[in-house]
Amino acid sequence: MADLESTTLTQRLTLISVTQLATDGETPAHAGEIARACSRRVDDVDADVIGSVSEAATTRALNELEAEGLVRMATDGSDSPVGKGRPEYEPALDRTTLLKAFDDDERLEQLLDRL
Repeated sequence: MADLESTTLTQRLTLISVTQLATDGETPAHAGEIARACSRRVDDVDADVIGSVSEAATTRALNELEAEGLVRMATDGSDSPVGKGRPEYEPALDRTTLLKAFDDDERLEQLLDRL
């Protein structure tokens, strides 16, 4: 599993959003749903982030996070992803691990408080 310290701000926002969706019982979720969740949370990031996080940026982050083992692509028991061309994702990390890993990132303080 990859080191969470090396993740980008977009990747961190994506991880937090996937974890929040899971906490709310809304995973597995496809990239569009995760991008919307990121956009709802972007104002709580204490950094120079303008507007929303695009679906393309979220998809890129999900692909990178999945390759590092930080999110999992959901499957329906077969070898193909759920969603027939629209893979769905779920967290590979538990909430506590994420909170501890990002605890020192002041930009994410408001997001982590709500997780």
